[in-house]
Formats: sequence, structure tokens, C-alpha cells
Amino acid sequence: MKTSGICPKCQCDVLWYVANVAANEETGFIQQQPTFQLAVTGDGTSARAGKIEAYACQQCGYVELYLKERLTVDGKHVVERRRSAGTPYRS
Repeated sequence: MKTSGICPKCQCDVLWYVANVAANEETGFIQQQPTFQLAVTGDGTSARAGKIEAYACQQCGYVELYLKERLTVDGKHVVERRRSAGTPYRS
């Protein structure tokens, strides 16, 4: 949807862009509402990474999320996985 501008589910071309996806955490202060981040990278609220943006279809409600920044692969909190070099089919 981000590049095509069209919903892959219903082919609608009216999309909503959400620059900062809400984290749905209650902070008690409306000015301090955190944005959703994909990865927890340690302890505490500041140990997060991977800010998210969203595109939503106005017609059917389908949503796609995209990373706004690259994550650092640390092997603990963010692990890179690759498909094995073998055949994609199971025997």
C-alpha cells in the first residue's frame, strides 16, 4: 500500500496514513503519549527501537505497518534470520 497507493485486499485507492502509531500505554499525561515501537532492547521505556508508521484502507480497514527506521541486530533482542539455502519445499 505504501508504494502502490492501493489496498491489496479490496483495491480501494483511498488510504489513511498514520505517521506515529500509538503504543496504547497509559501515562497519565496526554502530552506524553508514547508511540509504538517494534522491539524492546533492554529494560525501561527508553530501551525500545523501531518506530512504526501505518497505512490503513478507508474502505475495508486493512492495515499495513512499516518500520520508519532500521533496527540494530544485537543477537539478543533483535535476531536476523535467513531462509536456509536448501529447497523451499518439504520432502
